[in-house]
Amino acid sequence: MARLPRNTYAGRRQQSRAADAALKLPVNSVAPAITGTEQEGATLTCSTGTWSNTPDAYSYQWNRSGSAIAAATASTYVPVTADVGATLTCTVKASNLGVARVATSAATAAIIAA
Repeated sequence: MARLPRNTYAGRRQQSRAADAALKLPVNSVAPAITGTEQEGATLTCSTGTWSNTPDAYSYQWNRSGSAIAAATASTYVPVTADVGATLTCTVKASNLGVARVATSAATAAIIAA
């Protein structure tokens, strides 16, 4: 979207919306964390971390060695055979009134076989 001149109504409105969105944007101060046993078949849980500006929704994406795991979008995840030997992270998306930001956890140790 092109930036409009500030001396027009549309330009002032666009600038106001941008400033309003910046005030609502969640800011992460403590990264999400993964807890649980790093083993195939054991449940891992991802915390939301700590955010300012009171997010109204969170969504999750689990990642194996940096790549998204299809359909792994809950706060918990149970490692499968494909995860053995790989590290996992969890990305949390915090949304607030139409604006969002993401933060990713530290990687787990390599997942071990059951």
